[in-house]
Amino acid sequence: MSAAWNKVIVCTMKNEGPYLLEWIAYHRVIGFDGFLIASNDCSDGTNLMLNRLDTLGIVRHFDNPQGPNMDPQRSAYGKVKNSGALDTAEWALVIDADEFLAVKCGDQTVDALIAACPRADAISVNWKMFGSDGQRDFDPDQLVIERFRQGSTDDTPENGLVWGFKTLFRPEAFEYMGVHRPRFYKHKPIPDPGTVRWYNGSGHDVGSRYYEKGWRSNPETVGYALAQVNHYAIKSREDFLLKRLRGTANSKNKDRINPSYWRKYDLNATHDATIPSAGVRDEMQRLLADPDLAVLYRASLDSARRTLADQKTDPVWAKFVEDGSFPEGAVDKPKKQPKRKAAPAPAPIPPAAKIAKSEAAE
Repeated sequence: MSAAWNKVIVCTMKNEGPYLLEWIAYHRVIGFDGFLIASNDCSDGTNLMLNRLDTLGIVRHFDNPQGPNMDPQRSAYGKVKNSGALDTAEWALVIDADEFLAVKCGDQTVDALIAACPRADAISVNWKMFGSDGQRDFDPDQLVIERFRQGSTDDTPENGLVWGFKTLFRPEAFEYMGVHRPRFYKHKPIPDPGTVRWYNGSGHDVGSRYYEKGWRSNPETVGYALAQVNHYAIKSREDFLLKRLRGTANSKNKDRINPSYWRKYDLNATHDATIPSAGVRDEMQRLLADPDLAVLYRASLDSARRTLADQKTDPVWAKFVEDGSFPEGAVDKPKKQPKRKAAPAPAPIPPAAKIAKSEAAE
């Protein structure tokens, strides 16, 4: 990791090749200068793209192969922690490849958000779920952040996931990272209230309520005034088929991505175009100026198109892509999975400090 990296993103991903460069470019534009990315079991060349980006000094790539019933996120975070890659970072944000930090204050950079929360150690930023907006096609020529502008409501959440959050935090103030927030070891005394300053997405101090647990806000702690995390969980109907095959960030089980999942995340009640896209295409072109990366990116698009063609040979999914409908009861119940083995916790975390299952919200 470059010694110059002080605002880093930690992420785990699988088969995100068509979306990877937009995601990196956007976050570079708003002020992140490093990416600690773990990939697992990729078949579209995402891992090869990350290897090339690692060689170029843009990311640090961690290979994160998964055994049966392992959790890709938590095994990845353990590898990042044990590598020491966060030791020199001033700020870190743990998000997934379908999540974009959208800052609404100042010049809409991460520095503007930090400046709006004086002496903050952690800033928990609520999700804004974005639906399909009725779109059918996989369209890599368009930016995700410009294509999808219809999303969930801020004040009356459609379901229990909407007020979930992700947290920008100072690594030196905490002991390890979780999916939604930084954490303290459970075998040690919890810090006294006020020891760390914790803000919400409106810049309000939420006290010590997240010192021990929590991954979503309530009416007293929710806040969207300064920032939100745009969560493009499904995108278009064709994009959804690609997501179905790769699973979610915390599960490889594709049967979990079913009609119920689509209905839960296809939220289109409000129009929201607050996320800035200026400079993103230019930054993508700078990345693609590397001929090796450009070849790998094109290969990931070809892989996605072949995968979609294969998926649409199934009449159920072909009909879904065409008109958004499913036969009643079709592929709607995920197969029961064996109990998942927890990934080894990064030393010196004892078993009691394993990350709680309550954080597996996605």
